[in-house]
Amino acid sequence: MSEHSQTGDPSGRRLWRAQANNLSEARAIARVLGILLANANSDTALIKQLRADIEKQEMIALQRAHGPIAPRKRFKGQKPHALLENRPINFLYVDEAGKSTREPLLNPTFFSLGAVAIDEAESARYCERANSIKQEFFGTANHTFHEPRMRNHKGEYYFEGDLGKQSEFDSAIDRLIDETDFTVFGIGIRKNAFQEQFVDAGADPYLPTDAYAVAIIFLLERYVDYIASREPRLVGRVTFESQGPREDAYHQLEYARVLMDGSQWLAPAAFRSWLETGLRFVPKRGSEPTELADMVARDLYEWVRSDCAATPVRWERLGGKVYCRGDGRMGKFGIKVFPDHDIRDRIDAHRRQCGATLH
Repeated sequence: MSEHSQTGDPSGRRLWRAQANNLSEARAIARVLGILLANANSDTALIKQLRADIEKQEMIALQRAHGPIAPRKRFKGQKPHALLENRPINFLYVDEAGKSTREPLLNPTFFSLGAVAIDEAESARYCERANSIKQEFFGTANHTFHEPRMRNHKGEYYFEGDLGKQSEFDSAIDRLIDETDFTVFGIGIRKNAFQEQFVDAGADPYLPTDAYAVAIIFLLERYVDYIASREPRLVGRVTFESQGPREDAYHQLEYARVLMDGSQWLAPAAFRSWLETGLRFVPKRGSEPTELADMVARDLYEWVRSDCAATPVRWERLGGKVYCRGDGRMGKFGIKVFPDHDIRDRIDAHRRQCGATLH
């Protein structure tokens, strides 16, 4: 990471705001020039292309300038080694929906991480409830809930076309969510916009160029805010649904990078003060709270794919469990969509629905 990012770079957003203002003025001048050329019956094709290029650069600058200007030194006064305090453990289970890599498709593509924070006793109660449902509907507890087959009633969730049983199963899952005490986090990456505005447009000093690595940074920022604002003092243990040895090693590497380098908003010591220094991995087998994370990831994926306009099957039910502190800004809200410049009003509306006190 650059020297700027190590110290926080509070002037970075000021520079991007100044650039956005300059580009706005340039766009206005180009518009006037286009009108004058049109009135003179001259070719305006080059001016139209220039205006489009300026608008794209302005959008990128506005995206990078968004947010309050603040240092990243927060959560001060904590011991540098969380294990020395023997704090209780809070568990964050993480799963994904979509592909994080580039997809050569004509339509926009998306990726999401869903996560649930839960304590150990509640995790055990979840497993008991989930096993009971599996025994009732599948005759065995050796089953793993998996989206999107559940919501689409595909495969084993088709129940031979029995609509009544499908409805009973959906209701049982709804009760499972309602009766389990957990907190929701999720990161949605709009991959085409991310590629155009942050990868193709030039390296950002704070962000990697891989969608999965970016999602991990945003997720950990919000989880640390959650952990650091709770009493009694906790330490976070992060568990991913295993994707395979190579993929797990990559996720471990990106997690370690955050703890070593920090992010734009949080210094590395903040992550190390509140999180265990390594990831855990579990396979898709039997009952684990990663099943809840899978449900969150799928709902978030569908919401982001709709430009945050749709209401996925469990979205409102999960909304009451989304992490929210104060105004929901600067990592104090559990859901983040990125980039979000053109749909920020819908995202703010969702924050309000989840209890954020936006001004």
